[in-house]
Amino acid sequence: MARNRSTQEIRIPVQTIGRGIPLGVAFVAGWVVMMLEILGARLLAPYFGYSVYQWGALIGVVLTALTCGYYLGGRIGDGTHARGFLVWALILSAAWIMLIPPLARLTLPWSRAGGPAWGAVMATTLLLGLPSALLGTVSPIIIRLTFTGGVANAAGSVYAVSTLGSIGGTFFTSFYAIPALGTRVSHYLAGLLLIVALVGLVLAGRQLRYLAALVLVLLPVMLPGTRLPKGVIYEGESVHNIIRVVDTASDRTLYLNYAAGAQTVMRKDALLTGRYYDSFLLGPLMNHAKRALFLGVGGGTALKQILAVYPDVEVVGVDLDPEVLTIAERYFGLAPSSRLDLKAEDARWYVESATREFDLIAIDLFVTGQIPFFTTTVEFFERLKERLSPGGLMMMHIRSVHSGDELLAPFVRTIGAVFPSLFVFGQNNFILVASKTPVELDVLIQALQRGATTFPAVRPVVAQALRDFRRPVCGEHWPTFTDDRNDVEIRTFRMSYKSE
Repeated sequence: MARNRSTQEIRIPVQTIGRGIPLGVAFVAGWVVMMLEILGARLLAPYFGYSVYQWGALIGVVLTALTCGYYLGGRIGDGTHARGFLVWALILSAAWIMLIPPLARLTLPWSRAGGPAWGAVMATTLLLGLPSALLGTVSPIIIRLTFTGGVANAAGSVYAVSTLGSIGGTFFTSFYAIPALGTRVSHYLAGLLLIVALVGLVLAGRQLRYLAALVLVLLPVMLPGTRLPKGVIYEGESVHNIIRVVDTASDRTLYLNYAAGAQTVMRKDALLTGRYYDSFLLGPLMNHAKRALFLGVGGGTALKQILAVYPDVEVVGVDLDPEVLTIAERYFGLAPSSRLDLKAEDARWYVESATREFDLIAIDLFVTGQIPFFTTTVEFFERLKERLSPGGLMMMHIRSVHSGDELLAPFVRTIGAVFPSLFVFGQNNFILVASKTPVELDVLIQALQRGATTFPAVRPVVAQALRDFRRPVCGEHWPTFTDDRNDVEIRTFRMSYKSE
């Protein structure tokens, strides 16, 4: 009899509200968990990039927290305080979620010191561990509170509804919330969804004493928004990137995700920037290119330089993010024309689906210190080689710290396995030059020297490149990147850490 009284005490009266509200709470909890996971990827990206390690940290930590929550919810669900615990779990989860954006600004910079793998695990645990564990307690408690007969039927119903919520939260966050609302507002929305579920649960159970606690949850929403820092003329989010444009008296700079490193710099009073973008100007000098393909546009400085110096060159620019192309046109003056065609497509997809040939293919796909692994493999470069005309050249930017190090050397091995001739110049920001047909180093050097005479604007770039224009040398112990086996992400992380 005592057990029956305990069960009756913790059960939401079915005759009053049925199962609708408890199942609704389970649905919202599943929805919010997936919102947290996807939004967490956006928070971590500026510090840890988009990589298999970052996603591994997110998924691993969230699953661990949910496991703890399921266990805790099962233990508490059989006690006499299950309903009260559920209410407070929703209150604390909502409050914590709304505070995640400011917490991220405080914790992520120093969490990065933990390294690319464990730093991401530590950051995810600090930001998402508590709310994920608390939300994990919801389904077991809901099963117990609504249990009137078959346990398996109740468990199946609750977890099915919760999973439907997770599906909805995944699509909603990815396809609408992030690009339309932004990360900060999306966290507030996730918290508000929990508040709505909480209000329904509290009113259904006639536990009005808990409503006062909701005021505390709403406080983060009342906090003023962050003002744009000085010089920032645009800040927004797209499906793929966190975008910021900073304007100064002499420069305009594009930042994608990572505020510590510029994606593109445009000089207002000069053609050349003094940065590695200028190096792509050397391409047409080496093989008289008339058709150029740029994989990775950013702000478009390199494309504008090519168009300005070589009036007979046509350029196609490919960038995954259509919003970046819009920003390049609006803030960096990269306007489509009869000589410039901009396409919002994935780089590898474009290379594999295109039918035309190019004399020059320039690749600059590093974002947040990372490069998509599938654009670094033998398979990718084989398709790219097919898109080159006879005598065509490929130029690729590699962000690395030391010549012959653990990042540059595998690229040399990989590209050298596909192209018959390969050269390199630069320091830290290296440019690899590969030719579809065999060519001698002296031939390219002579072409650059002649080009410097014909096009005076590029003389400083030629002079800089000729200081160390050479054939790269690396040992056979370095790996070759393939679609099947590729550790470029961890290597780029290590290079980023060495450079700081």
